[in-house]
Amino acid sequence: MKVLERYIAVDNACLWPQLRLSDDGEIYLTGFNQPCHGMTEGDVDLWKSNDGGKMFNLISTLVEHAPTENRMNHVSGFAHNGDFISIVSGYTNRPTEIYDYEYYKKEIFYKSELVVPMLSRSSDGGKTFTLKPLDYVFKNESIIPYGEVIQLSGNSLATSIYVLGTNKCSEFPTCTRRAGILISRDDGETWTEFYEIDEGINETSILALDDETLLASARTRENQHMKLYKSSDEGKTWTFIEDSSLPNQIPSSIIRLNDDRILMCYGVRNNQKSVIYRIGDENGSNWSEPNVLVVLDGAGDMGYPSSVQLEDGTIVTAYYASGITTHNRYHCGIVRWEL
Repeated sequence: MKVLERYIAVDNACLWPQLRLSDDGEIYLTGFNQPCHGMTEGDVDLWKSNDGGKMFNLISTLVEHAPTENRMNHVSGFAHNGDFISIVSGYTNRPTEIYDYEYYKKEIFYKSELVVPMLSRSSDGGKTFTLKPLDYVFKNESIIPYGEVIQLSGNSLATSIYVLGTNKCSEFPTCTRRAGILISRDDGETWTEFYEIDEGINETSILALDDETLLASARTRENQHMKLYKSSDEGKTWTFIEDSSLPNQIPSSIIRLNDDRILMCYGVRNNQKSVIYRIGDENGSNWSEPNVLVVLDGAGDMGYPSSVQLEDGTIVTAYYASGITTHNRYHCGIVRWEL
């Protein structure tokens, strides 16, 4: 592995970044635009790079928040027709300034609820978006979108979400949690099917290995590590394969490399704060030992890596940190590297 360059792509914002590569080689970067862990009003913005991830320019906002709310949790990806699609959620009862965390947790967060997820779609490269509420509704449950929108066979799309047994943040510590995929059969216009991956998991990255086989890398609620799952029927049923990280090493993203191998990246929050990568074969098996991509000395809140690979083989990986020893602010960092 060789690191080519490191950059700060977006300063003074948390993001929980997501990178997506368009057919014409542009890199789309989306994320939460405030310097905190979702504690204030804010939105999910879109930045784009036309130079392989060296410089990102702000383009637009996917969904504008209502007063006293925010929009932060989201999925993103491209429809078969090239439209850029996102489902964006968030929370009520959000102030405009950052408070002490203990006060925030008691007086703000535990009095919050999840907002209705919005489907955001752009047909002009992210300049403008059409919006409508997500049409799939869970009875007595609520959802948080996280991860990718991926293309399946025909005109179908899939995206990853996790489902909570409540809408009230005060009940989050004890409510049920499960993760799965939503399916659209009309290129993202409507989302009509849900298939559960497993209980006790949440933030999940998904990848289509072929027309029928999907791979999922999911964060556990207990022990905070990653699990791998596989489906051989386009996501309708899932089988647990293996644990893929140690405790407090979460969450991950998975992509297919140009040579058909699978890249997994995840954040390490125990021992030395860092972003780790592993390489699996074309079937998502036979994974390499963990390797350090970038060390984030001094970081508290950090991780959530997301990657794309360019035509020339360069891998671009985004991550976030609440501050490191050499840059003491929330920021989204970029590593350009090659295997």
